Amino acid sequence: MKISTAVSSHALVRSIAKDLCRRILATTLLAACVFVIPAIASLTPAPFHRLRVPRIDRRAFENLQRWASDEKDSWSDEF
Repeated sequence: MKISTAVSSHALVRSIAKDLCRRILATTLLAACVFVIPAIASLTPAPFHRLRVPRIDRRAFENLQRWASDEKDSWSDEF
């Protein structure tokens, strides 16, 4: 009795067709991610954000400058 382990041509064609369908689906999904989604995102209007600049406390700024210059003087005296 002879046992055949070779794949039949019908099964081979089916396997190739299934592989081709998977590749087409993967390519379509990739194209959607790369081209379609950014195009849709660019069509929506961007939110308008106003720049909010906080007011600077002059006394706190001067205090920081004094502190920085005192530290610089004490650091340069050590060396």
